[in-house]
Amino acid sequence: MKDFFVKLGAAIKAHKGRTIAIAVTSFLLILAVVAVSVFSSLVFNRFATGILPTDAQLKEAQGQYDRVVIIGVDGCGAYPGEMLDDDEGSLPNFKKLFVDGVTTTSGVQLNGSVTYEGIAVYPTISAQNWTSMFHGVRPPYHEITGESANKDLAKGKQANEKYPSFMKVCLDANPTWKAISSCTWDAVNNGTIEASLDANRMIKKNTDCQALIDIVDGKETIGDADLKAHIEAVTDFESFADPDYALRDAVTVQRIIDATTTEQGKKDYQLVYMHLNQVDSAGHSYGYNKQAYARAVSRVDSLIGKLYAAYDAAGMAEDTLFIFCTDHGHRYLQDGTGHGKNSKVERNVTFAIAGKTVKQGTPGKYVNTDLAPIVCYALGVKAAESWQGRVPYDMFTLLG
Repeated sequence: MKDFFVKLGAAIKAHKGRTIAIAVTSFLLILAVVAVSVFSSLVFNRFATGILPTDAQLKEAQGQYDRVVIIGVDGCGAYPGEMLDDDEGSLPNFKKLFVDGVTTTSGVQLNGSVTYEGIAVYPTISAQNWTSMFHGVRPPYHEITGESANKDLAKGKQANEKYPSFMKVCLDANPTWKAISSCTWDAVNNGTIEASLDANRMIKKNTDCQALIDIVDGKETIGDADLKAHIEAVTDFESFADPDYALRDAVTVQRIIDATTTEQGKKDYQLVYMHLNQVDSAGHSYGYNKQAYARAVSRVDSLIGKLYAAYDAAGMAEDTLFIFCTDHGHRYLQDGTGHGKNSKVERNVTFAIAGKTVKQGTPGKYVNTDLAPIVCYALGVKAAESWQGRVPYDMFTLLG
């Protein structure tokens, strides 16, 4: 054995240059493999791979829906899928509308399509992702970036104008159309949606908490007579870090119902957006997959049920495309209560749609930049040429 190692040492010494070259080459190859792997997880899987509808397909799509209603749930990630895996009855309204499909009171079948493997843009932060969802491109392009992006957006920082939001594209193409946005987190209204856009923006800032608490005390009403009872039913103060967010979310949804289900409202709004924030707040306070986080998602499910019931009662459900989307997930408590990295629970997001021309089941690959072209296609509007997003495969029957 000793002789073997002596000979090996002599051979290495005799071929020192070649040995070093092989070692360096091997090391560089390993680095390259690691770099490609990391780069792929950060970038490659965030490229859209779906359909860019043709003019003929857009013409065929026109008139399929009178409006698109978007339920934006901050920080929800892929958690609805985990809840339904554990207990199929845990999210009855989400399941009925987006998973099983539902028949409206008028007898029209709405099909559901949902994926829990959608992909957030990197970094997995709200400002970067909501702006990518509205403007159809990744953060380096829309330029809402950096550690202060959330604060910058809330203060009104605008995306690069080369990449318009789907609201601007749709309203520019149809000047008589209207959009409405009601947000618990006001950064979307302040910055994500263009400041120049003529949209009815219902902003309830965080400093207005007392007005919402007054609602529970019966000192104020917003439209629906049973709002107080509804808020009490969906708010569990003992299991939630910031009950004000649950109240604000309830009011955010109620404002949309009040504005859009009147006889005039049915005609007024083709683009309807609401932003709910209690799930993200629970994630920051407790972490992913904790009881408070699950209860926040359940409260959002209750709001989905209230919204759908109102639209169905108003005879609007059959002409509406409903969308449930989220920007990112959250880390587990042991990893810190937050998000922004590239772990699976932060990166994977739920994306769900329901409507009469939706293909029942699971769509093809979805990334957050796809929201903008999906909305435009549903309304028969040509997507902006600058967008990177696409309409995922197997999402709409009219696209094959």
